[in-house]
Amino acid sequence: MRPALAGLALAVVAMGCSADRLVDRGQAALDRHDLPGAEEGFRRALSREPRHPGALAGLGWTYHLAGQRSAAFGAFERCVQVAPESAECLRGLASVALAGGEPGRARTLLGEAMALAPDDPKVQASMALMELSTGDIDGGAQRYADLVARLPDEGEYRLGLAEARLRQGRIDDSLAEIEAGLALPDTPVRYRALLLQLQARAVVRASGGREDPENCDETAPPVRAWLDAADAALDAAEATRVALPDLPAVRRLVARRRSIVDQACPQPLPPIVPPPPSE
Repeated sequence: MRPALAGLALAVVAMGCSADRLVDRGQAALDRHDLPGAEEGFRRALSREPRHPGALAGLGWTYHLAGQRSAAFGAFERCVQVAPESAECLRGLASVALAGGEPGRARTLLGEAMALAPDDPKVQASMALMELSTGDIDGGAQRYADLVARLPDEGEYRLGLAEARLRQGRIDDSLAEIEAGLALPDTPVRYRALLLQLQARAVVRASGGREDPENCDETAPPVRAWLDAADAALDAAEATRVALPDLPAVRRLVARRRSIVDQACPQPLPPIVPPPPSE
């Protein structure tokens, strides 16, 4: 190979590697829920390699998490155009469709993704989420359980299984999966925040009906302790700085449950302490 051509080939290789490294940086930022950092990384990768499927998919997920549905759809659609055999691109389009109230389209896209990559855990997780969203709770739960058995150290799948168990009414199992997910050292911060939010919901469900107006002294304090734990979990979720649109609603859920307990078992008012005598 002539020197000029060899130099050009090396430059192309270097450019491709550089784009890959930038995609890795964007993904690391996305795992930290640093959406501006993720967007920057993926856009810089695309400036070097405009048809990079990983950068396009990453940009799509970044916009999707930011609630920018139109931009997410555009990135995933472009991803499918440049890489029609990419299950990740199809999975992203399916997620946007499901969030936009198009479960039929989402199912079709996920079917195409599963035909391309039937063993891809993320595709399986997307199918499980769609099953939960469309009412097939047991089907989604089984799919998530299979993923947890296959990948026990992935907090994302623990989160999905915990949600499924809560919807099945298996509250203790849900709480166990949440605790296992939170104990994993490498769970991305976004999933940690969602696990904490789910923990608060599960604790509220677990406390339901356990106060007895005929025996407030023994039954009300444990319920109030659980609700304190739910508030603490929400505080920890908020401290992650991950955007959680449902957080205010879950806080209201805890407050309503506390109000019900207080109505059944009113707490005594603190004694009135007279002011010290004036000199």
